[in-house]
Amino acid sequence: MQMEWHSRKGNARSQNSDAVALCARDNKAVIAIVDAAESNTSVELASRWAQACVWAAIRTEDHLSLDSTIEILQHAHRRLRPQHLHDRASYLIASLDLDRREGTLLFAGDCLMGISGASTPAWHNTPHTVEAHYHHFSTECPADIQGAEHMLTRAFKGRRFSTPECRSFVWAENVSLLFSTDGHWREHLRDGVSLTELQDDASVLRLTAAATPLNIIQHTDISNLFIVDRDDLPDIDQEAL
Repeated sequence: MQMEWHSRKGNARSQNSDAVALCARDNKAVIAIVDAAESNTSVELASRWAQACVWAAIRTEDHLSLDSTIEILQHAHRRLRPQHLHDRASYLIASLDLDRREGTLLFAGDCLMGISGASTPAWHNTPHTVEAHYHHFSTECPADIQGAEHMLTRAFKGRRFSTPECRSFVWAENVSLLFSTDGHWREHLRDGVSLTELQDDASVLRLTAAATPLNIIQHTDISNLFIVDRDDLPDIDQEAL
């Protein structure tokens, strides 16, 4: 399989607070992408939470077991809480069976997973935002709610754990899977802003399945892609979380 990671700091940001972690073996993969709201500790949070999400997912068999994975995520949240009490982040975890072309998502916030063929990506989850909430109920978002498309209704929050949403999906042959932060899917793809003019951090991981060894290509302005080795899984109580 081939994975391409593209990540860049937004022009209105002082640092790139996106991150991705992945574990791939035996034609299965677990991927976690995190978009942290900028703060003095957001870069650290993005990297630590992305890896914690992958560790939580690969402790289960084949696909995400909702109860057990969420229990481990809650434990990781408790360990991160003292250092990230005021932080928040969007995140998405995908557990993939590349032979069966089946996957399961856990997500909170506005990171999206999509399937890309020759046309515009088909997104398989909807963002947890005020704007999307009104759209779901076919109701126009009140004009006096400023920044509704960026106001998260569910996310990683340092003060308390928010349970992610779970969703399953399948995909066809000869397509790529995209894992995207909102700077990429909203500002770049939807609004058509060129990469050099983006205000928000923008990141996307593209996965293309093939009968070849894992090949990872990176184009990033910060070290924010983390490979998790299944054989080196830390104990849940270790400081690595």
